Formats: sequence, C-alpha cells, structure tokens
Amino acid sequence: MNQNNQNIELRHLRYFLAVAEELNFGRAAERLNITQPSLSRQIQNLEKELGILLFERNQRQIKLTVTGQIFLTEVEQILARFDQGIQIAKRASRGEIGQLTVGFQGSSVYDVIPLAIKAFRDRFPEVEIIMKPMETSQQVIAIAENNLDIGFVIPPITDANLKVEILLQEPLVLALPENHPLAAQSEITITALANEPLILASRDRGCGLHEQIFDIYQSAGIRPNVVCAAREMQVMLGFVAAGIGISLLPSHVKNFQRTGVVYRTLTPEAPIAGLGIAWKVENLTPVLSVFLEIARDIIANTPSLYPDSDRK
Repeated sequence: MNQNNQNIELRHLRYFLAVAEELNFGRAAERLNITQPSLSRQIQNLEKELGILLFERNQRQIKLTVTGQIFLTEVEQILARFDQGIQIAKRASRGEIGQLTVGFQGSSVYDVIPLAIKAFRDRFPEVEIIMKPMETSQQVIAIAENNLDIGFVIPPITDANLKVEILLQEPLVLALPENHPLAAQSEITITALANEPLILASRDRGCGLHEQIFDIYQSAGIRPNVVCAAREMQVMLGFVAAGIGISLLPSHVKNFQRTGVVYRTLTPEAPIAGLGIAWKVENLTPVLSVFLEIARDIIANTPSLYPDSDRK
C-alpha cells in the first residue's frame, strides 16, 4: 500500500461513487462512458492503493463493505465540496461574489455614488461592499497601498500608478452671499471678481480645484484675493453665507441649498473635471470590472442626475 496515496486521483473517487450508487459495474460503466473491464480495473487499483476492500463481490451481486460505506460518506462530501468550489470560483471570476472596498469624498454630493452602490448590491448581493469616506489624497494613497480597491475622486490625479477615468465634467458656479451686489446678475464674468475676497479649496484637500481656480484667474489676467481656505465644501459655503467672501465650486454644490447663499453662472463657462473613478491597474478584479461597468451605465443613462455636466 502507498502510505501517501499519491496515485489516487479525483476520477477514482467519481468511479467509486458511480459503482457505489449503481451497485452494478455495467450500469456504472455506461454512466461514466467507459468500458466495464476498465472500470473494474480502476476500482481494483483504488482498493489496492488504499489497502482496503471497498466492495464484496460474487457472481450475482456486489455490495459495499462496512469500510466502503464509511468511505462513500467521505467521498460524497469531498466531491460535493469540490464541485461547490468550482462553482464558487466561476462566480468569483464573473464578479458575483467577493469583497469591494470603495472610497468616496465625504464632502461631495454626487448621486451616482449611492446609485452605483445600490445597483451593484441589487445585482450581486453576495459581494460585500465596504464604504470608506476619505479625501481624494487619502484615497490615492490607500489605493496605491492596496487598502482600497477603487475610489470616487476629484481629479486631476497625478499618480502614474493609478488608472483614473473621468465619469463626468461639470462647470464651476459662483457661490455668493445672498445680499452681494453681484447676486442681482444672472451671469458673471471672471473679471468681475477682481478684488473680491475669495474662499478657496485647500491645496491639501487632495484634488486640483485649488490650482484650477488659480489658473482661471490667471487666464483672465487677474490675481485672486484669497482670504481663507477650507477642506470641506460645507465649510466653504458657511464662510460665504457669513459674508466673508465668494467661492468658485463645482455646480453640483447647488444640491446643498445652503441658507444665505445664492449661485450664479460664470461666463464664459469654466468646465472642470467633476468626478472620476480611480483604481490600481494590476488590481482590476472581476468584481471591480463589474462595478466600473455599473457606474458608467448610470452616468450614461441617467442624464437628469447632472444636467449641467458633460458625460465621458
């Protein structure tokens, strides 16, 4: 007997199971689509390898030995577990099971994020989704260090190790105190903002909004009069409502409906990269691929979400 049973293969277990269930070598051979003599040899080889007798044979019938009955119970469990493992692997390869860790910027109010999560959960309820609110800069680090699978980020992102896909772009709007003289106008040029106290997104907020606004001012030939900076849009709007200054923010900020703040259109329109999705190229799992498809579909097929935006 081979103590390690290294010559036993999965097919031997399936052969044994067929004979144990049929208790007839002819029927079992037909079921397995092999010849009866070949099946008999395979069972004999299995018994020899195990060093035990699995079947009692005579000219009229065969039946399982007591040891064979115990072995049958174990073989049934082994084969069932193996077949289950195959199905689990196939489902995982289709992105139907697993885990997905998603980052999002807590101060952003993009409806696509909860809609994408809900749509994904509806289709694949067995995938565990872990949501982590964090700034874009934190998401970039977490993705690079494999602590985050994917992140909804505010571009631009300069990390060459990440793949960043722009989901939509939207224009900047001007947030004004409701009693500001410019609030009487429906459209306002950048040059009209010269010398206006400006509340700016912090440079450490982790997105390019800070630099983009500086570029817009520079292109108009004026210098921004920055009086304060903040990391959260709600805080920036609070400063505007208090009359501390004005602010330029992505148009989705209008969803906040902050008391004491009015929004006006800039002319000419100044588009920015409003929302992107980032992941590590080598970490593109089946689960992640499916999630990306769902997010893209929601953006493409729900134009009412962001009427001011351009979809990519």
